Amino acid sequence: MLQPSLTKIDRWRYKLISTYCISSVLDIGCGQKILSEYLPANSYTGCDIEGGDIRCSVYALPFGDRAFDTVVMGEILEHIGNPLYALEQAAAVAKQRIIVTVPNDYSLVRLSRLIAGRETEIEPEHIISYNSWNLARLFEQVKFTVRESFCFPLRLQLFPEIPIKSRFGYWLFSIADRT
Repeated sequence: MLQPSLTKIDRWRYKLISTYCISSVLDIGCGQKILSEYLPANSYTGCDIEGGDIRCSVYALPFGDRAFDTVVMGEILEHIGNPLYALEQAAAVAKQRIIVTVPNDYSLVRLSRLIAGRETEIEPEHIISYNSWNLARLFEQVKFTVRESFCFPLRLQLFPEIPIKSRFGYWLFSIADRT
């Protein structure tokens, strides 16, 4: 049962992430383990510094090499000071795929705030901004190749319930496979 406090857009995001997952999944920074609601129970492991199935840091994952077919890092890279090291740790435990979602540096929300002369970073705890280019460079450094990258959603005032993929969407999704 999905948590009722989630917005429809949040639900779409988790459901979309789940469609790219292959077999066994490690959800780093899982929080409330919402992604698990879209995956078979026996295929999901969540870890988080504050809980999950396993309590651990992204900098010290307690799993063997290539232990999971898919590693998901949803909305965490923008919070950490050493994203390359974190991605190296994820790559070590990923057999085939890493899925990363981050706020999109080129979202209409950020661009409109920039034009209005307001602070572009909505969340003060975000310390690094990402776009498809700099995220792809990180993946290259850990020997993964981005197979698909897109932004989601672009919500239009007239049609707020229709999720549209666009370069200017709020979240950046990058799906990368081992090279």
